[in-house]
Amino acid sequence: MANSRQILVAGGGIGGLATALALAQAGRAVRVLERARSFATAGAGIQIGPNGVKALRRLGAAEFLSAHVSAPRALVAYGVGGARLMEMPLGATIEARCGAPYWTLHRSDLLEALAEAVARVPAIEVSFDSEVIDAAVAASGGVDAVLADETRLSGDALIGADGLWSRVRPVVEPDANPKSSGYAAYRAVVPSEAAGMLETDVVGTWLSPSAHVVHYPVHAGRSINIVVIVDAPWIAASWDAPAEHAQVIDATRGFAPRLRQAIEAAPMWHKWSLPQPLALKAWSKGPITLMGDAAHATLPFFAQGAVMALEDAVVLRQVVKQHGVDFPAAFAEYHSARRARVARVQDASVSNGRIFHLSGPIGFARDAVMKFAPQSLMLARFDWLYGYEPPAVRVLAR
Repeated sequence: MANSRQILVAGGGIGGLATALALAQAGRAVRVLERARSFATAGAGIQIGPNGVKALRRLGAAEFLSAHVSAPRALVAYGVGGARLMEMPLGATIEARCGAPYWTLHRSDLLEALAEAVARVPAIEVSFDSEVIDAAVAASGGVDAVLADETRLSGDALIGADGLWSRVRPVVEPDANPKSSGYAAYRAVVPSEAAGMLETDVVGTWLSPSAHVVHYPVHAGRSINIVVIVDAPWIAASWDAPAEHAQVIDATRGFAPRLRQAIEAAPMWHKWSLPQPLALKAWSKGPITLMGDAAHATLPFFAQGAVMALEDAVVLRQVVKQHGVDFPAAFAEYHSARRARVARVQDASVSNGRIFHLSGPIGFARDAVMKFAPQSLMLARFDWLYGYEPPAVRVLAR
């Protein structure tokens, strides 16, 4: 049994690296255990609202992203035929209102920025080819972890940042298994010059009863990320399976020509299933806790999944700094500080999925509300989300 006073972090994705940075800021030595042989470079685009940008600033990673991000000027909703239903300003408006910009970028660029920040912190060690498959609370009060190659490690605590299909989560709640939401997604990245008449400086959402489409700039505006969400009762662990181009074209046949032109220009499509949001009774077991998708996976219709992981990391920094080596107390405080907020985001994502796919008279009513709602009202609806600052933690009674 390798002995260490480190905190172990299972997973070297966005949540895991953010957590490592946060714990190092709290004065802890951290070992990140990533199952792959290197950091992932594949993936889709990602939206980081002002609350996420503020978290990245606190973690010391925002400075590595300036060359890779876009700050769209607006969030625009379109009807299936291309009619403009709503425009909510982003850009300078949202930055002035919420204290940070609204960014869009490619997931690989965010991961590389976090990795660069991690590489500059001596207190953080990253081990590849190291998948945590089991863990237990040790008699000493720390944690014993088992890797896929049967290596055994010990640490003061373990944080499961290993995503939706977490191997750490069963230690905390054995029966929390992902289930189909009834949705699946296709994604592609298209060069901006191939996007035709599509608006390339906005976050665009196209609505129809059978599918909806989201697009926004990535790679500092050089490319456009396109995501097509369809009704499909499919569940699988893979998030990077190849998709037939013809399937995507068929699913979007009823949309406006300018959107279809961009979809048809995509060089390659991938697909992944979208499980139901997870609602765990507990996130922790003694000195073992979960964060990000391992704790509270959500549907992507509110563009907050990765941002919730960034917020988790900031709160973990606070509680660990305040509670020291009393990790059960720190993790109980962390859950108390986060559970209501992430539940609200999960509920909002489910609601958006339903709203995006409305049809008939209720769909017409949705369109009318979008057309005539004042921009000030639309902005105010997001203040609770984008204006968020992590709450001051309190020491629980012992």
